Amino acid sequence: MSHRTMLVWMIAAGLIFGAAPAFAGKGGSGAGSTTPSITIATVDGTSVSAATVKPTPKLGDKLTFATTVPALAGWEYPMVVVSCYQDVNGDGTVDTNMLGPDIVYSWVDKPSATFLLGAYASIWTQRGGGPATCRAELDAYGWKGGKESTRILASTGDWPAAA
Repeated sequence: MSHRTMLVWMIAAGLIFGAAPAFAGKGGSGAGSTTPSITIATVDGTSVSAATVKPTPKLGDKLTFATTVPALAGWEYPMVVVSCYQDVNGDGTVDTNMLGPDIVYSWVDKPSATFLLGAYASIWTQRGGGPATCRAELDAYGWKGGKESTRILASTGDWPAAA
């Protein structure tokens, strides 16, 4: 099991076991040709259309995501992972590795969830905010043969979050 998978598992263990039966085998048209995607759909309830300027969410905003989930294996289910990073260790760079020293917020939930950016007790909020580099990923989670599986299906890419 990779370190990233282990960290995400620890964060979402209860959620994963509770959501697994509801999402098993779900997603996509079943045709196998659907291209996975994830984009920010709303910021604090305001719709973000493709024609508008890139959204710039900030700490404390509520985000939803528009996702397109391809057909998944019967033992997989889709989840969204939102992660934010700051230069916590003061080395002048932001390490966006999930196990790096600069992660200040991470949340795993189902695609239909509303994400509170920074939540209430993240390192980001405990540090008093400040700008961060964030990203959201659409992942396929599952268990097969007693082994956990995590696949990244799509990513928003990095986006700036204001203080």
